[in-house]
Amino acid sequence: MKYDKKVVKGHVYFRHRLYDPVTQKTKDITAKTLKELKEKVRIAEEKTRYGIVEDKVTFGAYFNGWLDNVHLIDKKPATVERYKSCHRNHVKGYRIELIKLKDLKINDVQDHYNTIFEKKKSSKTVETMHRIIKPCIRYAYETQRILKDFTGALKIPVDSAALINKKSKVNPLSLEEQFDFIKRTNDHKLHALFNTALDTGLRMGELFALNWDDVDFDKMEIRVTKTLSYIKDQEANKWKQDISTTKTLYSRRVIPLPLRTKGILLEHQIKQEKEMKRMGFDQDNETLVFCTPIGTGYERGNVLKRIKKVYADMGIPTKTFHDLRHTYATRLFEMGENPKTVQVLLGHANVSTTLGTYIHVLESLKVQAAAKIDGLYSPKKTKKKASRKILWETSGKPLRLVK
Repeated sequence: MKYDKKVVKGHVYFRHRLYDPVTQKTKDITAKTLKELKEKVRIAEEKTRYGIVEDKVTFGAYFNGWLDNVHLIDKKPATVERYKSCHRNHVKGYRIELIKLKDLKINDVQDHYNTIFEKKKSSKTVETMHRIIKPCIRYAYETQRILKDFTGALKIPVDSAALINKKSKVNPLSLEEQFDFIKRTNDHKLHALFNTALDTGLRMGELFALNWDDVDFDKMEIRVTKTLSYIKDQEANKWKQDISTTKTLYSRRVIPLPLRTKGILLEHQIKQEKEMKRMGFDQDNETLVFCTPIGTGYERGNVLKRIKKVYADMGIPTKTFHDLRHTYATRLFEMGENPKTVQVLLGHANVSTTLGTYIHVLESLKVQAAAKIDGLYSPKKTKKKASRKILWETSGKPLRLVK
């Protein structure tokens, strides 16, 4: 490597003149030491060899353009709003936004992750941010804007104390709590919604998006093809409802309709028709299954407030609406259902997601499995006890526990 020295304001610098045969231009590379110069020249030659673009665009500007023109062009409105919000709140105004894309290094991104974690004390916030920064950096690498894709080495900060005390996100109702919940909601205004969630495992957004055309009482099935989400209108500063197709192909599924749920929905349909007629509206196949008397969708906050009241009366205020879905899956596992079947019913992309989510159920079933093995070697022949089973009724009345 050829180099010379030049003096600038009394300081001696090592200099190498790098020639680019494509642009036919020469660029001076300088450094305070010969070792530093060699490293700079090595990187510059590598960038030239791979055609890395050398411009002054900042990571913030590149990231914003990539979101608008690449990453979000085929995303659903709710996803667009979530990612835009992450950009506004966790990238804009931070140091990482001002760093030139060509100079971005792993330490810059890792430091940013650590900063956000210290500010929010939330690994989930960093994980959300990582889900959009990672593909942005990968895209910059694949389009020859940066020399390396270093995202595989990035670490999500975790609060070790919180990790130790972390409780499972899956918090299903016990069988006794399930029957108590059914009894307490038998005359509730949202009786049909709560019990359909409990008997089908549908997500709240999927339930809110159902119309009567999706419910086939003859075939005894519910077709899940849509979901309702909430999008923030930035100009009006208000949240609005949006019904669109489900996020993934696996979420589009057909759920068998239990006899009990059929009875509940048929009664709900008749009651809904009367209420809508009273308000001057007609019920048809496009009417939402769960809606107000004027045909508008339920408000998520109002539903959550009502179910929280039911849980509080039961003495279990920590439960959520989503725990009805977890209860559905847990009962299936407890009754010996195949994990692959549970995966399909829940709309998970793969069975590993299902098994990972409900590992607590599987762990408890291990004990039962061990007991069965012990039974093989037991010298005593005991009379087999009938297992408890759930009886699904068609009348819409609460479940009965049969012994």
